[in-house]
Amino acid sequence: MKTSQRWRGTPRNEKGAVRKKWAGHTSIALIFPDAYSVGMSNLGLQSVYAGLNAEDRLVVERFFLPHQQTHSFTGSAKLPWLSEESSRPLKDFDLLLFSVSFESNYQNMIKAIEAAGLSLRSKDRHNLEPLVLAGGIATQINPEPVAPFVDAFLLGDFEAISGTFISCLPEVTDHGISRIERLKLLADNIPGVYVPGAYRPFYSASGDLLYCEYKQGFPFPVVPAVFIPNSQSVIPQVPHTVIISPDSVFSNMFLIELARGCGRGCRFCAAGFVCRPPRLWSVDSINEAFQECKDTDRVGLVGLEFLGIKDIEQFCLGLLDKGLKLAFSSLRADDITQDIARLLKASDVKLATIAPEAGSQRLRRIINKNLDEDVILGAADTLVSGGIPNLKLYFMLGLPFETDEDVYGIVDLVDKIRSIIRPIGQSRGHLGSITVSVSTFVPKAWTPMQWAGAVKKSVLEHRRQILERGMRRLPNVKLQLDSVREAAFQTLLSRGDRRLAPVLQAVALKGAALSRAMKEAGLSLDIYRRARDSDMPFPWEIVHHRVHREYLWNEWSRASRAQQTAFCVPGTCDRCGACRE
Repeated sequence: MKTSQRWRGTPRNEKGAVRKKWAGHTSIALIFPDAYSVGMSNLGLQSVYAGLNAEDRLVVERFFLPHQQTHSFTGSAKLPWLSEESSRPLKDFDLLLFSVSFESNYQNMIKAIEAAGLSLRSKDRHNLEPLVLAGGIATQINPEPVAPFVDAFLLGDFEAISGTFISCLPEVTDHGISRIERLKLLADNIPGVYVPGAYRPFYSASGDLLYCEYKQGFPFPVVPAVFIPNSQSVIPQVPHTVIISPDSVFSNMFLIELARGCGRGCRFCAAGFVCRPPRLWSVDSINEAFQECKDTDRVGLVGLEFLGIKDIEQFCLGLLDKGLKLAFSSLRADDITQDIARLLKASDVKLATIAPEAGSQRLRRIINKNLDEDVILGAADTLVSGGIPNLKLYFMLGLPFETDEDVYGIVDLVDKIRSIIRPIGQSRGHLGSITVSVSTFVPKAWTPMQWAGAVKKSVLEHRRQILERGMRRLPNVKLQLDSVREAAFQTLLSRGDRRLAPVLQAVALKGAALSRAMKEAGLSLDIYRRARDSDMPFPWEIVHHRVHREYLWNEWSRASRAQQTAFCVPGTCDRCGACRE
């Protein structure tokens, strides 16, 4: 991952940033609590930035996690959080708004609140302190671990929230109105607003959630706002890159969202269930957004999962005709055709990514991947034959019902792919490489696998050794394994509740070890790592998504029997309930 080496106050070499005068404006600090390179590749952040700055009375400036520069005179001192547009500190702003995509960023939120000079906990803030708001996909899935630090969450699609949010800002930033009145104003007028201070969960002696009390006048549960593109009279612009940056992960690339959500139904994927029903932007809306593609000929397409093969091909051909080069984050193996391979070759793509996720057909049925081995092998053949020399394969380790045989299956599948593409490379005088990226399964809220337990560390280490030994004997194959420690921490956050607040605070601000911070908080890791019973309430169910709990449990039951479920087809099926809400 890139890290930008920028001196404080030195403008970046980016195009499209908005810089406004502050006089007479309400100022909003838009905070992405991760590296600049990651944040500038996030369409959610870019859309919120553009949408809010379109209002004349608002000035919105971006903040990212500061990084330690290597120059000696900066030493090891803590770097300040300064805005990209004017290098102002967080304390100068009328409102703090976090955009959070990953649970791992929760501790960085706490660092930012401290850097702003605010009381860390919402309950301790006085009336003159600005409100701290947060949104983003991570907070939609499970906001509870950081609930005590946030005054209100804006849950759901920005398109469904932005209008009423902007109209409420004069009162929300008025210190003449009490904090609770301002928060009640948000909850009363904006769909998907969750004010944690109005809710109080209770737990059993064993650590399980019992029930939740909430104040009168606040909704329970909170339903995130959902935007359906074709149901509105006024259609906002399709999310796309508004600031082109060479320091983004996708350097100097124009990203555009073709569809939101995914109906494939992979049972481990929270975004796939939280963002149901899948929604396609209209062709006219997409073409209009493409008019903003300037200063680059590189285009990244987001949301291909729900487009048909012919739609993908026609769309890409149209862009290539305009002289644009295409990129995809990853491709489903069953969407890869010779035409798509030729399109990638024409865009000078040297590496394509496929995500089999599991090495055996049995385990792919368990996770509902709906992908046969012959399709995976055929996709690899098609890509390399079409001129893409290098492949990257994504797998997961520690999935529910996984055995050692499934892990050996990863090695066997990679070897089969290598055997297929090796002769192609030899005939061209250049052997391409295969990168095998393996991440540890994390049981996510709002998925069928939220009832699963996390794999034991000893079992995980044993299976990692199987992969390391197996891949070592395969030429031109590189194995990338994630951090076991980080995966354990992510499991804690994905299944977490408010009791983790002192743990996060100690880890974020004091650098405390996770195990020690948990012990000092009187908590056990096992509370969050263990398997769950069918009728057990979850802390994240303060939020209510459109997919019904009964459907998720039924999918978990089907997973235990290695039974697959067909793709979601909005408007024609109502199995999960998302289209009925």
